Amino acid sequence: MVVIPVARYHERLARCLEACSRLTYEPRTICVVSDDPLELPHDQHFINVVTGAGGLTGPGAKRDLATLACPDAGVYAYLDDDAYPPPQWLDEAAAVLDQHPDAAGAGGPGLMPDDQTFWERVSSAVLGSPAGSGPLRFRFVLEAARDCDDFPAYDMFVRRPWLTSVGGWATNWYGGEDTTLCARLADRGGLLRYDPRLFVFHYRRPLWPAHAWQIYNVGRSRGCFIRAKDSRSRRLAFAGPFAFLAGVLGFALLPFSGVPVAVALGAAACAYTALALLGSTPSDDWRVRLLTPLGLIIHHAAYAAGLTLGLLTGKRTVRGEDITRSASWSTERSPTPNSGPG
Repeated sequence: MVVIPVARYHERLARCLEACSRLTYEPRTICVVSDDPLELPHDQHFINVVTGAGGLTGPGAKRDLATLACPDAGVYAYLDDDAYPPPQWLDEAAAVLDQHPDAAGAGGPGLMPDDQTFWERVSSAVLGSPAGSGPLRFRFVLEAARDCDDFPAYDMFVRRPWLTSVGGWATNWYGGEDTTLCARLADRGGLLRYDPRLFVFHYRRPLWPAHAWQIYNVGRSRGCFIRAKDSRSRRLAFAGPFAFLAGVLGFALLPFSGVPVAVALGAAACAYTALALLGSTPSDDWRVRLLTPLGLIIHHAAYAAGLTLGLLTGKRTVRGEDITRSASWSTERSPTPNSGPG
């Protein structure tokens, strides 16, 4: 079953739903969970679970509602509402899961769609850069298959027995909820199998302020997890943004350390050029390449600020309430098209 938590209707949700209607795998159910009723494609595969909560609820709670609405699914395929899959997405997932019966689930990278705006392309270049995502770059580009214990929910498959064994998502975190689920799975020995065949196309947010705000929230969640003594969150990779910013500061202070200004400017220009060349795919034009180093600075500064605040406070603002225990939600199935069977 495909599960899509939705905050509100938007143009890219329509693209997501259209792509889901073209999935080739049968049988399938596409469960769209929203706070207000949505008009879905006239396709018998779609159902709309409406929370009736009267406000925005977290994606984890919405995914748990989908489990309650369809408790007999063998695998739950989680997809964000700003992502869309290729037609063979579910077929490839079934093959990967068959090849790895011990895996708790699977996942694939979120690739850059062709129709992103310019500033969304800059954000994509930042995330796809080795200097932007480091060892987590496989989440955003095609890399070799591997097992992992922390993966984003914009393209994630989880087997129902494993999901049941950890009590479902069971969180109102808005950002970081996928990390908490993966941690509970990993504690029971359940890893996710990353495979590039399971890719989806995932829209990024414009660099400023939307991408920066999103990354700030990601960093803040990670800081909270570190403070809560989550051992996986204490990996050296999560200190990468601070190392990057220290390097930027070092170049900025070169003229004040006795280094000739011309030499300092030359070194900074070389570093900027290297980041520009590493930060974009060959299809990106020179403007994206030119702005990628600036995007990296904004990206890492936002993450470092959020992580610092999370470490200091151990708290994050969450949205929603425990709607999975209320009777206020409802399920509606899209009508079967008149031109089709049934």
